[in-house]
Amino acid sequence: MSKPTLHQFYLSLIPNLVSELFFFIPKNEIREDIIEKLDFLKTNDIFNKVYVIDYYQGPIEFKKGRDNRRLLLKESDLDKNMFQLLEKKSDVPPHEFNYVLDKYFELAECLFYITHWMDNNITQILQVDDTSAGIFYLQYTSYKKHFEILVKNLYPTKDIIPKGNFNALELIDTYFPDITSQYNISTDYPTLTHSTLERGRGQEEKLPPLKKTKKSPLITDIEAEKILLEKVFNLDLNKLK
Repeated sequence: MSKPTLHQFYLSLIPNLVSELFFFIPKNEIREDIIEKLDFLKTNDIFNKVYVIDYYQGPIEFKKGRDNRRLLLKESDLDKNMFQLLEKKSDVPPHEFNYVLDKYFELAECLFYITHWMDNNITQILQVDDTSAGIFYLQYTSYKKHFEILVKNLYPTKDIIPKGNFNALELIDTYFPDITSQYNISTDYPTLTHSTLERGRGQEEKLPPLKKTKKSPLITDIEAEKILLEKVFNLDLNKLK
């Protein structure tokens, strides 16, 4: 039996990543001009409903009473991907593995960001019961944990983290301060000597006061909308211009 190609390996990770993904498409978050250009969005009543990427059937509308036991296996499925990535790391040249890893990183980052957004906004956009709201919270925590494990185990230094689609470094600084602290500890500092300490004392008073900088949002609503449509729903917006 032939060994799977890198592309096949990458594709094999996606089912565990997206199966049992609960999502909704908020109509007020997608511009009317985009809806008008996409027949799928115009002819199907898909907005403001909860869907799930069923393990067996693919994307279906979520109905009350559905068997959601596979959701409890979500973290286990994501852990399987981590084991496969760690095993693949020793099987292929570093540049090949890093290419696959960075592509996977973008998907994991996207799902972490989007599930967090949905968890924060579902009760404001849709009328759902506590059970449905709980599903979105449980889902968010699973993807958050997976993204954290991915970064901790496969990105040992800050400088090799991809930019991602959602300002990955800022996401990590905001939601995973322990990782940021570890990166700071790992930074190489110059060796301190008596003379450098003395020079430092003499320069302390000359340093200008630190200015407070206003942090910009991690990503604009328009950028998030574009990435949501392209990454999750596989829509090429460049063809619509």
